[in-house]
Amino acid sequence: MQVLNRVLATPLAVLCTALALSGGPVAYAASPAAPKAGESKTSNDTQGAQEASATATPDRFTADDPVKVRDMLASQMPSAGTHSLTDRIRKLAREPYDRIVRGHAATADNAQRTFLFMIPAPHGILYRSATHMLSVNVPLASDDDPDAIQLYQNIVGPSGRGLVIAPDAKAKGFIQNIDSIELATQGKQKTTARGRLKLPQAAFEQAGDSFAIVLVCTLEAPYLTEEREHSDPTDEEPTDITRRTSTLHANVQAVWLVNKKDNTVLAKGLRLAK
Repeated sequence: MQVLNRVLATPLAVLCTALALSGGPVAYAASPAAPKAGESKTSNDTQGAQEASATATPDRFTADDPVKVRDMLASQMPSAGTHSLTDRIRKLAREPYDRIVRGHAATADNAQRTFLFMIPAPHGILYRSATHMLSVNVPLASDDDPDAIQLYQNIVGPSGRGLVIAPDAKAKGFIQNIDSIELATQGKQKTTARGRLKLPQAAFEQAGDSFAIVLVCTLEAPYLTEEREHSDPTDEEPTDITRRTSTLHANVQAVWLVNKKDNTVLAKGLRLAK
């Protein structure tokens, strides 16, 4: 039995290069193998279904950078009405949800743009080599906000905890700016990725310590909300802290387990749970 229990990595360091928000569409289809002579129509139909599935859910993917998505939305929110913003989101580059997840062409009513957000999974992976079963129980929330999925956090500046008393913290340069991006869903907040799957040992070993969770989702009104707050130094936290918390509002359609070394999808049937 092998257990993964590693130090949490900074999300920004493992996020893939973002899909250019104004770029062209991404191709997901795998190259089909040529049918052998004498293959039956049924065999060809089965192969076609498998190819459609490969097209719908790619073996490799490109993750979206939550910072770029947040900044794009923030630039549109003051001047764009709800309907206009929805149209802008739908016209972004990635293929829509029905194409990437369900495998059929999107209609005018469901052509919502699909976002793929990747979160590292250094904890919560258990692999039983005797049965080749992999169990996933990965928490996606931060300790500061257990009711929202944390997509990104960047902290600039030193903490004065244990180094300075509160009245002297700011004068001595213990000033922090914390930038966080969270994902919130409607209804009960589910912030843990769970599932069980068969996985060849070679695939497990190849991933090593590079497992990640990908959330396949579409954004919903109000799309983006933001809070900014400032905390003066205290005896418990002798640091002058300015915090920006951005929340993307989304409908999570699918949860994948991936190998972030090469952006391959290992499992597509995970779920979110409390």
